[in-house]
Amino acid sequence: MKRFILLFVVILCLVTGVRAMQLSESIDYALQNNPTVIASQKKVAAAGAKLSQAVSAFFPSVNLDGNLNRTYSQPATVQMTAQGVTQTFNVGTDKAATVTGVQASLSQPVFVAALVPGYDIAKKNADSANENYRQTVIETSFNVTRAYFSVLEAQKMEELMKESLDMARSHREQVQSMLNAGMATKADLLRSKVREANAQVSLIKARYNVDLAKDAFNNTLGRDIKQSVNLKEKDLNGQVAGIRGFDDLLAMAYANRPDWKMYLLATGISQNQLDLSRSEYLPTVVLNANAGNQLTEFPTYNSSVNSWKVMGMGSWKLFDSFGREGRVREASENLSAQQASVEQVRNNVALEVRDAYFTLNSAIDTVISTKSAVDSAEESYVVATSRYNSGVGTNTDVLDSQVDWTQSETNYFQSLFEVEIAKARINKVVGKKVYDIL
Repeated sequence: MKRFILLFVVILCLVTGVRAMQLSESIDYALQNNPTVIASQKKVAAAGAKLSQAVSAFFPSVNLDGNLNRTYSQPATVQMTAQGVTQTFNVGTDKAATVTGVQASLSQPVFVAALVPGYDIAKKNADSANENYRQTVIETSFNVTRAYFSVLEAQKMEELMKESLDMARSHREQVQSMLNAGMATKADLLRSKVREANAQVSLIKARYNVDLAKDAFNNTLGRDIKQSVNLKEKDLNGQVAGIRGFDDLLAMAYANRPDWKMYLLATGISQNQLDLSRSEYLPTVVLNANAGNQLTEFPTYNSSVNSWKVMGMGSWKLFDSFGREGRVREASENLSAQQASVEQVRNNVALEVRDAYFTLNSAIDTVISTKSAVDSAEESYVVATSRYNSGVGTNTDVLDSQVDWTQSETNYFQSLFEVEIAKARINKVVGKKVYDIL
């Protein structure tokens, strides 16, 4: 019986317990549930359907038509005069008839100049939609990574503020004891109380920051912002293996960045638009064929007619009051405008990559400096506390060393998280995975 109860408790803990979410799981969840990602997927599907329409324009279209109707025509009266004699004849049937018919027709483009540039535009639009989806995936992955580490950083800051409050409270209690023994002043106690109160305020703010960071994380994933958040803690060291040079990163960016590829595709579409406008100068040739049967049924007799026809049709617009020339000129100017901005777009890519490159290297160097500051601040706090407890140091030295230690630890852990976010940003601006994120 005891074993059964123990097993039940273990199972209940496993069922009700909230498993910590990994960064990779967070990204996968967002890519499946984030509304922006879902909308981008739908746009890819729509662009694919548009491309299918452009392809179908090259192939024949087949129509099947049918009719069933009841019709009546009054017989026609015809008078004929020959050799002075006039005769009257009635032509037709004075009865209603049932008419049924069926006809099949086929139309095949033979030469339609607009089809090729139209297809090229649809193809580039489909490629651009795919690149836009890839861009959305990259940006969402970065946003999730930043939100993930923001939660961990906020939780770490809460821990540091809690430690700071504990230090301030412990020192205030020590000062109170020394004051009671006549070894400290009232001013020392008051300053210690102020330090404790400030630490309490910092802890309150840190706790609210944790809640806000979790809400932002849920929003990025596409979850309800009130949903519980339990993230896997990361063992960060601020080190990055295999740092890439700026030139390598820039080359990868030009080869992989979705927005750069979309710009090139947009330039190609502008060229296709110009080709499409110029196609109006060319003739259009279409092959048509149809075959059918029409049956007319009178009460006394039936009439059935089978027919077929094949014909080639051509048209050539020779003049449309210079509207065609205006459309060609418009497309040409749009292409020139698109091409004129290529260097600016290239420079923007290079500037973004360079900024991300320097940010990562700065974050790595900051980790080294802040770690050294933490070690020195901790030692300073130990010395200041020991001196004060021995009666040879001042209360001000202890309070200042507490602030310095807390601040140096804050800077150190913030720099650790900044390294991870900087690596994620490198992956974003390059358009592919360069660094693994812990």
